[in-house]
Amino acid sequence: MEKTRFHKHVAIYLRISQEKRNENEETLKNHREILVEHAKAINCTYDIYGEVISGGKSNIEDRLELQRLFNNIENYDAILCIELSRLSRNGLISQTVKQYCMDFDKPIITPFYEYDLANNENDRLMFDLGSLIASHEHGVIGKRSKINKIQMSKAGLHVSGNVPFGYVRNNETKKLEINDKEAKIVRYIFDLHSSGLGSFKIREILNKEGYKTKKNNHFELPTIKRIIKNPVYKGTIVFNDRKRKKKDGKFVYEIVETIVVDKAHPWIISPEEWERANQDCLERAKNARQFREKPAIKTGYTMLKDLIYCGVCGRKMTIRKDNKNTSTYTIKRCEYLLIGGEKCQNCGIKLEFVENEVYDELQEYKNKLTESLRMIQLNDETKLKNQLTERLVKVEKKLKDVLRQQKRLIDFAVEGIFTTEQIREKKQELLTLQQNLEKEKKDLLNEINNPSFENITKNIQGVIHSIENLKNMNTVEVNQTLKTFIKKIFYTRVIPAELLVKSTQNKQRRYYPYQLEFEYKK
Repeated sequence: MEKTRFHKHVAIYLRISQEKRNENEETLKNHREILVEHAKAINCTYDIYGEVISGGKSNIEDRLELQRLFNNIENYDAILCIELSRLSRNGLISQTVKQYCMDFDKPIITPFYEYDLANNENDRLMFDLGSLIASHEHGVIGKRSKINKIQMSKAGLHVSGNVPFGYVRNNETKKLEINDKEAKIVRYIFDLHSSGLGSFKIREILNKEGYKTKKNNHFELPTIKRIIKNPVYKGTIVFNDRKRKKKDGKFVYEIVETIVVDKAHPWIISPEEWERANQDCLERAKNARQFREKPAIKTGYTMLKDLIYCGVCGRKMTIRKDNKNTSTYTIKRCEYLLIGGEKCQNCGIKLEFVENEVYDELQEYKNKLTESLRMIQLNDETKLKNQLTERLVKVEKKLKDVLRQQKRLIDFAVEGIFTTEQIREKKQELLTLQQNLEKEKKDLLNEINNPSFENITKNIQGVIHSIENLKNMNTVEVNQTLKTFIKKIFYTRVIPAELLVKSTQNKQRRYYPYQLEFEYKK
């Protein structure tokens, strides 16, 4: 490749498709090595952006690493990739890439050619032609793959998704065969279920006894429920032919045809036993709807619906209606597992206690906003900047912690503490958090350097007005209003083990304190 411009620092973008069986971590590693060697050959330093996702996806929101590259594009002299199709096989995203490169005057480099999109009309034409071919190829491959999958499914072959736990796929016959070690665990799950145990207890037993999933993870509730409901274990192949449609402004997949083939492969659970287990699931669900506590989504709104998050593991917490008193709601104990496999210890509490504290916190928040408004009206720019600077320090501290966690992921991978899948999921989670924090930092810096008192005043007055009128709103209106300026409320109540063994009527246990941490929208 003839190099047309001098580059010091480039962004290496790597992507492998999650749909192609022949593309895996090894492919990503090979591409990385090729591009790193090329960057060194042209005397460039580099940063790497890599993700595992279909190139045909049309939503830029799904392309987290590509978005991160766009956010940092001014830091680089060029984008380096294996070929244009690695940037995207979707015409819309390809044009977005092209526009960014033109707006910021950043060429795209491959080991074979350099596309100077901002200054060379021929390069723009070649880019458009290459993107058109990649998009067309993606469509043709997709249609051919779907037809092939339908025919293979009708023949009782395993063609879609990952190989189910308990089986291996014979690559010659393309049939599922029993994995004896995993099949024993599947039978154990059905045995525990048939003895009357629910998914929570089954999860606890499996993890306590040291059983692991195919990816060497601890068993989670959805995994156990999927195993019990999956007809593959009675020897049946089910394939759903789906069509992508846009509905209410969003893309959804609608099932066009369902192909069901019985006796497609050896069963782990006899069809009769599988049917009994799933009929039992239906009966339990029916009884649960009648007698157990019901999710708030089925019984109406609460003022904190979708706002309460676990202060230990960060997941959204469930609010349920009390079956003894239909006017009482409870924040349920966190049901998730931590990375080490142990259960999250965050305990629940009556919702009304938390609601009352939220109202108290909002009054304090209103007082702080009122003081900020007073400072603005007095044109006390110094005090306002100090407040913004304090917020900036907190954001920078969180950002450093995220970057530190990203570096630790490498150590975890080397030491084998996490699986490749866990590393990938955690990395994407941290990258998303990093993006949000970097944007917040950028916004704060803009406010500090160029404070727009008019906009700030209008926003503060809006929040103050909302807080003052909460008492005049119904529950739905309160919930919707809170969501306009509160992002998350982190709730933490970890009761010591010595208190948990006491009766729920024990005063120490019953009134054990909790903490709330508010994350406001900026």
